[in-house]
Amino acid sequence: MNKVQDKGLKFRIFALIWSGFLVLILFPGLGTWGSLMIDSFFGVPNILPFPINIIIGVIIWIPGFFWSIWANIDLFSRGKGSPVPLKDSETRILVITGPYKYCRNPMIFGYILIWVGFGFFFNSYTLLLGFSLLVAALLILFVKIWEEKDLESRFGESYRDYKKKVSFLIPLPSKGQDSI
Repeated sequence: MNKVQDKGLKFRIFALIWSGFLVLILFPGLGTWGSLMIDSFFGVPNILPFPINIIIGVIIWIPGFFWSIWANIDLFSRGKGSPVPLKDSETRILVITGPYKYCRNPMIFGYILIWVGFGFFFNSYTLLLGFSLLVAALLILFVKIWEEKDLESRFGESYRDYKKKVSFLIPLPSKGQDSI
């Protein structure tokens, strides 16, 4: 491995770790804390009785975590990039296998499930209905406004063909799966 490849790999690893910290620790921590403060301030009731809220939260959170991690690993190993939209860490190879065989945005699908799971786990309507929906809306807007255009410009007809065959967000069997 030459120095340029080594530097690129180190940057991708750094970008993956830093984005993981932000997306899986810092943002959920701040969002949960803020949501619980809002619920407490306004006297919002619990969603479900304890421990049912914990059980449902974990049941939703686990698949979300699985989809997010699986998508990140595939993007890093097969796509030779990271989820961070920076020039030196962008995906170099269009990934259409693994979780990307079932939806074009498995990280976002998983991340939304993580937030919904947190909403139930922490028994917070603000977290479940407010923050989860806000996160989902912002991520979907980002993908629709910027990321899909960027992927089309970088991968051309291959990405457009993939878009026609694979669901945007909800994991489903792709149309014409044999070709993907």
